[in-house]
Amino acid sequence: MKFRRQHQLACSLPGAVPIACVMFLFLFYLITNSALLLVEGVPVVRLPEGEGTRPVGYTDSVVVAMDEQHRLYFRNRRIDLDQLQSELKRLAERVDDPGLLLVLKADRAANNQAIMRVAAAAQNAGVSETWLATRPRLFERTPRGQ
Repeated sequence: MKFRRQHQLACSLPGAVPIACVMFLFLFYLITNSALLLVEGVPVVRLPEGEGTRPVGYTDSVVVAMDEQHRLYFRNRRIDLDQLQSELKRLAERVDDPGLLLVLKADRAANNQAIMRVAAAAQNAGVSETWLATRPRLFERTPRGQ
């Protein structure tokens, strides 16, 4: 006895709804991980690893980067210390309480003397606090043999 097929195989393109769902999931992934993908500033700065808290209560902040040759970068352009101090003074005059926060992204090879010169210039310009940026530890390191 021979049975007749009542259904035919359909080889068609996927519908718009599954493609839209995948695109929204991809968009959600990009938005939530944008801190990992988009990094502002100078790419030559290698931040040291560290743990700590973020500054709380500051509405106005500026970021200054320092590479291993102690060159300063402000708003993605190279700047010397005197120009930086005048820019910070101009910005600090516009800010109300609690003041202006300076986040210094210093390369891990930069010495403390150069970092302290920038912090002193910022303090003379009227900046309330200077914080050093660090890179968070992604994995805990365990000594070998344990």
